[in-house]
Amino acid sequence: MKRFLIFLYFISSALTALSSEKGIIDLADYHYNRKEYYYSITESMRYQYLYPRGELYSQSMLITGKSYYKGGDSGRALSVFSECYNRFTDSEAGERALFYSGLIRIDSESYNYAAKNFREYNYVYNNGIFLEESIINLSLVYALAENYDEAGKKIAGYREIFPEGKYIKQAEELSVLIKEAESRPEKSLLGAGLLSAVVPGSGYFYTENYMLGIFSFGTNAALIYGIYDGYKKKKQFQMIFFSVIEFSFYNYSLAGSIKSAHEYNENKDFKKELVLKFKSEF
Repeated sequence: MKRFLIFLYFISSALTALSSEKGIIDLADYHYNRKEYYYSITESMRYQYLYPRGELYSQSMLITGKSYYKGGDSGRALSVFSECYNRFTDSEAGERALFYSGLIRIDSESYNYAAKNFREYNYVYNNGIFLEESIINLSLVYALAENYDEAGKKIAGYREIFPEGKYIKQAEELSVLIKEAESRPEKSLLGAGLLSAVVPGSGYFYTENYMLGIFSFGTNAALIYGIYDGYKKKKQFQMIFFSVIEFSFYNYSLAGSIKSAHEYNENKDFKKELVLKFKSEF
């Protein structure tokens, strides 16, 4: 009987610890670190239900927002971070929530909103814990939005404020990449279309999409030969058959060349490289 009572005492103590404010937050954080985001959100929301005025409420919101983001729900993450920032502006949690919002906006390619978040961070928290990171990420956002002048100004500002900052090398590298992007010539959509209209596939070569250019040129050439061969042998069915197919491939070559020029000008690979190299993480 005595052993049973001792067992009940320990169970009761464990449940009390898990139900305490810090115990619940620690458990939520434990699940987050193990990438068990569903359980992390569940524990954070349990805390918010049990302790609506708790001292760790803002921390529970941060864990909830990060878990939503890592779990693939950026929309809910932004909603939680926005509420956290508005409710706890004067706390570190509010500061983190605003900065994290900017990072999520980068991932969703909402560059104008990301810039707004980082500018607001720099204004509200001008001596904040993420001041260096916010300036670098703001420079990155302007570069992604192809506003290279503003990106250059922010990098220059970072160098002036933090001449020996921890991101000075990244700032130099970002500056070099921006100059390369500025000097990169754009491809004309009309030019790409006209080239493929004259010689099918040549628009792809113009946009440096060589594999598609070879495929398009070879396919159209083979189909045109099929039409010519049918004409030469006076096989009307062969002529019609290959003409119908060639009409489709020819039009695809025109539209594809224009699309290829558009994608070249978007420079998505360059933007991916920028995000991978310079975007801060949680």
